[in-house]
Amino acid sequence: MKSNTCILPVTALLFYGGVSCTNIGKQEQPNIILIFTDQQNSQTLSVAGNKYVKTPNMDRLAQMGIRFTQAYCTSPVSGPSRSSIVTGMMPCETGVIYNGDSLNSDVVTVGEIFREAGYNTVWGGKWHLPESYPQRAAARSGEKKIRGFEVLPFYDAEKEPWMLGSETDPPLTDAVTAFLRNYDRKKPLFLAVSYHNPHDICFHPRKSGWVSENDSLLEIRYYGFKYRLPDPIGIAPDKLKDLPPLPLNFPISKDEPEFLTEKRLHHETYGLETKLAYGYSDEEWQSYLNAYYRMTERVDSEIGRLLKEISRNGFSKNTIIVFTSDHGDGAAAHKWAAKNSLYEESAKVPLFVIYPGKIKKNQVSSNIVTLADLVPTFCDYASIRTDLNFAGKSLRPLIEDKLSSLHESIIVELADYKPDTTRLGRMVRTERFKYNYFTSGNFNEQFFDLMNDPGEKRNLAYDPEFREEIESHRQILRN
Repeated sequence: MKSNTCILPVTALLFYGGVSCTNIGKQEQPNIILIFTDQQNSQTLSVAGNKYVKTPNMDRLAQMGIRFTQAYCTSPVSGPSRSSIVTGMMPCETGVIYNGDSLNSDVVTVGEIFREAGYNTVWGGKWHLPESYPQRAAARSGEKKIRGFEVLPFYDAEKEPWMLGSETDPPLTDAVTAFLRNYDRKKPLFLAVSYHNPHDICFHPRKSGWVSENDSLLEIRYYGFKYRLPDPIGIAPDKLKDLPPLPLNFPISKDEPEFLTEKRLHHETYGLETKLAYGYSDEEWQSYLNAYYRMTERVDSEIGRLLKEISRNGFSKNTIIVFTSDHGDGAAAHKWAAKNSLYEESAKVPLFVIYPGKIKKNQVSSNIVTLADLVPTFCDYASIRTDLNFAGKSLRPLIEDKLSSLHESIIVELADYKPDTTRLGRMVRTERFKYNYFTSGNFNEQFFDLMNDPGEKRNLAYDPEFREEIESHRQILRN
């Protein structure tokens, strides 16, 4: 089994010397608005059947177009996943393997593609390639740009960058709605709106004390700073009955790979919250879920304000809206907190595509797709032909019923400890099965029949009955 950083074949990585693209066709090019959250898994939606979270605005978006129920990030880590969202390439091709890495200079972003094609390209909110919020760096450079995008200002760039979504998300919505209200429409618009929450769930295991006995505010300490989370994380004992129940796949499997066990015990492999949550009681895990859902509801309300402005200014008439998240969260499944695993809860994300008058409403697709498909999809609908060799494929033939399936398999990459670049995980998802491989530790393979075991409770990697299927998935990685 290969353990190199890039498992997918890197075939003539794009091209060098700038963007080469051509507009085809005479139709008016659509505006494109990409809305995404941070660390929201595919089940934190009431439209997905979750009775313990209320997401009316995300639900409305889902009903306006097509919802993909089997959409995967390319990596369950922010920076690598976002590199795929903006390039259509895999993290091993973009150069962003870990948080803190920068995009390779020869990789082209969707902002550069669309700007060359005549679009105004604007980025609002989190970036994470590598800066979480690039506004300060962009302002100090004097250019106010990041790899093909104008940076939309929404906070004082001379102040310390905010850490909490409850503080960043509302002013981001304010800035985006003001921008849309005053947009002159001389050019088509590509706008990315990147929200922070429900990422703040990472702070739940870091709690250092309650602000007061009668208050639900939680005090946390992080890198020497002290914050107070306004989300209702603290639950009084007499309110335990109101907490969401634990998931059916809550227990840790006895044959879980040692790679994951090491993450639970040693936070040095990145992800302190995984270690801190390891000793949680059942009630604390329920509190974790409760906080996660409430943070999701907070960002849903911001999306509601944004949608009102889009409708008020007529942008919905010739505008493609895509909603997704960069990766998911363990959400107590397998007693896992945060991301950095290949379990479904961390790897699967919501994905909706809306194009009024062009994409039918209330569609649901169970085809496996990946966030690397977004840039090819944007180019397809905007009639932009490029010389780029994307890792993803346009979703348009799938949306318009010209194809019954898009991918025979998709890959998810995991690199969790930069000092040891041989420590890797890879996931192969096919229509029915899922194969996980880890480069270190015992029990380093997992194989799940997701058709019969969607909760990944039974590892079939060592079951002789599935020997042929397992080998075929290994071969996908070898290729």
